[in-house]
Amino acid sequence: MPSQTPLIPRRRLGQELRRLRELRGLHLEDAADHLECSPSKISRLETGQGVPKARDVRDLLDLYGVGDQRLRDQLLRLAGDGRRQAWWQDLADVVSSAMDTFISLESEASNIRYYVQSTFPGMFQTEEYARELFRAIYPRDDDVEREKRVRLRLKRQDILVEREDQPRIGVIVDEATLHRVVGSSEVMADQLAALLQASERQGVTLRVYPFAAGPDIAIQCTFVVFTFESEYDRNSVHIELSAGDRWLEQESDITRYTRIFDDLGRKCLSVEDSRDMIRSMMEYYSSKEEPPR
Repeated sequence: MPSQTPLIPRRRLGQELRRLRELRGLHLEDAADHLECSPSKISRLETGQGVPKARDVRDLLDLYGVGDQRLRDQLLRLAGDGRRQAWWQDLADVVSSAMDTFISLESEASNIRYYVQSTFPGMFQTEEYARELFRAIYPRDDDVEREKRVRLRLKRQDILVEREDQPRIGVIVDEATLHRVVGSSEVMADQLAALLQASERQGVTLRVYPFAAGPDIAIQCTFVVFTFESEYDRNSVHIELSAGDRWLEQESDITRYTRIFDDLGRKCLSVEDSRDMIRSMMEYYSSKEEPPR
């Protein structure tokens, strides 16, 4: 079950509490004895997995000898942010643990690199494209569940657009995605028009990996690289597989997938040529007559 509380403030608080503990030469057991709890609770707090309580944070800051009121206020504010309910709480029944983490990172990352194979990134999907997509991949959902998924997707887009610190977004779309019909030709035409519009937003770089580029071992899965400017945040790679999502946080993995993204980018069409291809496919769908149902 997802935590339904923001991940990033909890991680930032945890990183700082660990730094302060180690600076004092204390072990997990020392902090646990002070709070009269288990070392695993302290570990969960330091890794951002536990939901912080203001009293626990104050007691730990006392133990660590933190007298700087500004720092104390900052960490207690993070504790408060880490306890508040996430905006997607009322949609919790369609939010998996992996999606909970994905949304948290997406809403805070400084740089987001998407490589997508079969569908367009959720942040750029139109309402009808998303609805038809969910109809196909979640055939057992009823109308209420499906509409919750659509609401979640659209709200994620709003949150991203409204961010004061806009992230840099790089997107590589496999050409096959342009040809894979979701819903109808009309849905596809509207989706490609929205994609073109999104590609012109500041900070967004969208390119198409064309059929002519040939096969590449790197295109065996969809992945997203989240990176942060803050030293307290952990960069992450999300890999989407049929067997389930995977998360990687080792720095070597971040470097490897960033390099893979860059290597794929060198084989992509230019930004302008990518737009031309998308525009051409949009015109194709706009002129295509739907078969009788």
